[in-house]
Amino acid sequence: MVLNDIKKLNIPTNSGSYQFYNAKGEIIYIGKAANLKNRVLSYWQKSSAHTPAKHKMLAEIKKIKWIAVDSEIEALLLEANLVKKYQPYYNVLLRDDKRFIYIKISLADEIPGVFLTRTVDKSGKYFGPFISAQAARETIKVIRKIWPYCNMRKAQKRPCFYYQIGRCLGICAGRIEKQEYMKFVIKPIIMFLSGKKNKIIKNYEARIKKLGKNNDDGANNEALSKLRFELNNMRQVLESSRVLSVGEKYANDVVELAKILSLPKIPKRIEGYDIANIFGKEAVGSMVVFSGGEADKKEYRKFKIRLGQGQANDVGMLKEILERRLKHASPQPFSYKGERKNWPLPDLIIIDGGKAQLNAALNVLRKNKLEIPLIAIAKGLGLRSSAAPDKLFFPGEAKALELPLASPTLHLIKRVRDEAHRFAIGYHRKLRSRAKFG
Repeated sequence: MVLNDIKKLNIPTNSGSYQFYNAKGEIIYIGKAANLKNRVLSYWQKSSAHTPAKHKMLAEIKKIKWIAVDSEIEALLLEANLVKKYQPYYNVLLRDDKRFIYIKISLADEIPGVFLTRTVDKSGKYFGPFISAQAARETIKVIRKIWPYCNMRKAQKRPCFYYQIGRCLGICAGRIEKQEYMKFVIKPIIMFLSGKKNKIIKNYEARIKKLGKNNDDGANNEALSKLRFELNNMRQVLESSRVLSVGEKYANDVVELAKILSLPKIPKRIEGYDIANIFGKEAVGSMVVFSGGEADKKEYRKFKIRLGQGQANDVGMLKEILERRLKHASPQPFSYKGERKNWPLPDLIIIDGGKAQLNAALNVLRKNKLEIPLIAIAKGLGLRSSAAPDKLFFPGEAKALELPLASPTLHLIKRVRDEAHRFAIGYHRKLRSRAKFG
């Protein structure tokens, strides 16, 4: 199929799931989108940067179908359920198992709750897998606004924090019976995650109709109002929730970054580095990792600077943590305690700093005979406010690059820089606190 073929299809702009078929009528790929028409068209845009596997997939597509739904969350769940059912070839081929995440209903706990997990054990009900951890996190936040579940696992004397803000019914402190909790919270969540929203709505409508027949009863009227509110709340929350748009934006930002910066390939793994210290004391370094444009916190690493505490400058500290990090990609044994070996090499490194930090990082890469794209990002001299322009420094370039504030590329680079800074500061404060209190 070519772009003109796609334009002739009457693809709606709703949220939903799309399915690509080959000449044999087999589903070869299933995706989801906040806007079906825009997402499907994007595969055939000239500006799209695809991997060889995706180019091969596009050549095999002979038919496209889609299922439109009412909300982004339903599109996300629909995709997960369809992928689990059909196991399309390219969904399996293009996936990254390390990033998959599941929504778990912990039925074995004293108080069943809703959690995210990357491992599947023998207890509980699991929904997914989901590629976007961000989308999964947003989904369970939205679910809590509709069905206020509790994550305490065991009963306690006082209600949890979420009870105070109306996001838990108080089962943690015995405010409702477990039977009620299962009926009005956990069971509807399981139905919703299974793609049975329409059945939930029909149940509400049937109960509303039944109570409406006895409108002279004050208690019935109160219950009727409560049911109507819950049904309207569910519809409004789902319609206004954006769980795919963020993930899609992050993925598009990575593609845009590769184009703007003329990178050799779309960076699947981006590493960001920063240093935190006070006059060289309690000096630490941070490494954060972004996969597909999203923070991948399980891959974060922190470094306590070992050399020159109180003496070495930021540039020397940066060189130390980069040297230590790169030894993990080496087949040679590495003896630092507690630091895991063989971390994947990044496709792009982002340094918080200017030319001095950039050159230091470049020297470390050259010493290790590595050619990894490198960027340093710094505020203009004397400008520390959020509105001050950020300057991007590249190896071999005399002048810094200033991108428009609205640039998706700049947004992504700043997200990495800010996250590296946050992680470094957090570790530095922890060490200062330890030193202060002995």
